[in-house]
Amino acid sequence: MMNLSFNRCAVLSAAFILCGAVAFGAGESESEAEGNDFVMYWNSNHRYSVYEDVINTFADENGLTVDIQTFLWPDMRTKLLADFAAGTVADMIQVPAPWLSEFGSNGLMADLSDRIDAWPDASDWFESTWIEVSSGAKRYGVKNHHTTFGLFYNKDIFRKAGLDPDSPPADLAEFWDMTRRVSEELGPDILGFAFDQDPSYLINFFVNAEIENFIVDNRITMGTPEVIRSLEILQEIAANGWALIAEPGANYQNSRRAFIEGGTAMMLSGPWDLANLAQNAPEMDYGITVPPHLEGVEPRTSVAGTAIGIPADAGRPDSAWELLTRLTAADIQVAATMEAGMLMPRRSWAAHPDVQGKPGVSDFAKILPYATPYGIEASSRGLTAITWGTQGDLTQILYQNIIYNRTPAADAVRDYVESGNQLLR
Repeated sequence: MMNLSFNRCAVLSAAFILCGAVAFGAGESESEAEGNDFVMYWNSNHRYSVYEDVINTFADENGLTVDIQTFLWPDMRTKLLADFAAGTVADMIQVPAPWLSEFGSNGLMADLSDRIDAWPDASDWFESTWIEVSSGAKRYGVKNHHTTFGLFYNKDIFRKAGLDPDSPPADLAEFWDMTRRVSEELGPDILGFAFDQDPSYLINFFVNAEIENFIVDNRITMGTPEVIRSLEILQEIAANGWALIAEPGANYQNSRRAFIEGGTAMMLSGPWDLANLAQNAPEMDYGITVPPHLEGVEPRTSVAGTAIGIPADAGRPDSAWELLTRLTAADIQVAATMEAGMLMPRRSWAAHPDVQGKPGVSDFAKILPYATPYGIEASSRGLTAITWGTQGDLTQILYQNIIYNRTPAADAVRDYVESGNQLLR
């Protein structure tokens, strides 16, 4: 199914532009590019100093003025859709990795397969990292952050609540009990958990080996007893007042700020918050573990991370590819991890002694084997209403029904699955 918002053929056929015919080879000329401006879109939270240095060197050596425009993800998506519709695109974009397969399958991103196949460094990437940026045999980008989610827990708060600081919750029953004990012993100033404002964070509690793919045989797989029971437990935690619940539309940082300031014992997040903790709570004694699941269910977590791609109509594809390779170089990946704690997609990165010895990163390295691109098919098909990893309409409604409205979980899941399956027809 094609999302008509991205149907480039329908939009441009009147102008006699062949959809899907634009792809850049390794030696293609940039003679039509005007001026010395090079425009790149980047996530606001990923503007690390090591990347700035690479970009500045690239600009100086190529005589270019680099315009780095930064966005949070919802604003980034709005900007990209407007650009694609108007035909005025950036030279390079950094986006959630599945966006590239979504946009690329509709002719909006350059097919980088030939460049990647000719690039010796490509063999250094974990093989699984190509899934999110590919559609069929075509690769539309290169992952530059490859990461996942973990449960952060404050050991000092555990001690104050009479819990073992070295024994985080192993399953959802223990998670339920620990949030209760923290909240009853230390509340209301300190609560057991912080629900994020982003509904996609929920999936880390219920995606498992039995349902690690969101869509199978063109049907949504979520209506299982395991998923429903997992959501019931989370719903009980919310209903009992044992967790901080972000207001709808709240700032992304609210739940993180509560954990960093000692207002909650646990939060679900990723390595992107390691630098925040090091800077804002350097004395906190905390641990990181795999998100808890039902007892007896083999856990999974969701894959997160970003990738760099080149829009099909970009004016400087050769320069963009050069900068892409510089930003994803092995030493730059290690340096970015040392600066911000971000996990990366190279095998040589994982084997680097600095990475293996970095606190927090080594914890996430143990969680990465559980990570799976759960919602990749919905994302690559442009089904934003049900895409986990966005605040899509149906996903947001499910989250609100579970956490805010106290709708019975079985009913909320049934409505979600029925409505979602309508989109798959």
